[in-house]
Amino acid sequence: MSDPIQMVSELLNKVSEQADVEESPEWYLRSYLVDYKRTLLRKWSSQEIEFATGALMRFCAEALDTNGALYRDCAEIAEEGAKLGAQLKTAGR
Repeated sequence: MSDPIQMVSELLNKVSEQADVEESPEWYLRSYLVDYKRTLLRKWSSQEIEFATGALMRFCAEALDTNGALYRDCAEIAEEGAKLGAQLKTAGR
């Protein structure tokens, strides 16, 4: 399993250069990624991670080209985040 927190950090670095244009998809994506990273770092509950993963993917599906690299990166991050959530669920959180 890849580290979803590291993956988010890498994508944040990649998107930050393009996220200066207010209200652009990259600008919103940066905000979603920061929130998602916070959620993954807290590891409070599997449900919290599931909700955050769903929110990230809804945004990506609505705002990004589903055939584009940013969408694929988000989907990969969400998949790894979901695995982390499943681990927490197994551990009873």
